[in-house]
Amino acid sequence: KARLHDGRLVACKLQYPDMASAVEADLQQLRILLAVHKRLDTAIDTSAVAVEIGARLREELDYVLEARHMALYAAMLAPEAGLCVPEVVGELTTGRLLTMSWLEGRGLLTVKPAPQQARNHVADILFRAWWRPFARFGAIHGDPHLGNYSVYGEGLEAGINLLDFGCIRTFGAKFVGGVVDLYRALEQGKPELAVHA
Repeated sequence: KARLHDGRLVACKLQYPDMASAVEADLQQLRILLAVHKRLDTAIDTSAVAVEIGARLREELDYVLEARHMALYAAMLAPEAGLCVPEVVGELTTGRLLTMSWLEGRGLLTVKPAPQQARNHVADILFRAWWRPFARFGAIHGDPHLGNYSVYGEGLEAGINLLDFGCIRTFGAKFVGGVVDLYRALEQGKPELAVHA
């Protein structure tokens, strides 16, 4: 947390030195483990798993890319009430430093003791934060853990801050259509649509 000369509060995400080499070392270890797994169980080809994980982890090291993801999510979620995405401070963002507006909030689990209606409200917002970008734009947040969300406000006035955009994956229309069909099949109890999906 920092304050700019003009008084704005910002969050600064600074990458540790040599993170790229640490990630590459971890990926090499993962490739070894997956190769061992492949020899023990040939039913699943794990080579695509290593490629996908490697691509996502390398993307997480690029804070300029994360800033673009943040702007993308701000645009995709603009019509949705109760969802806030930080604004990037472009002049203070580089490949290893991401500076964004500070969003006040508290941990997501602070909603747990709230009345059911308030918990349902927050759950609805969380669902829309995931569903709208995926169903309408083919984008999915690949790191949806508790630390990447915070809650602001109370009760039915509560909203959600989305805080981390380092792991975003996009999918083609055919894949998204299949997932939407599967959702509709489960919602409507249509096994034939689920098989099609």
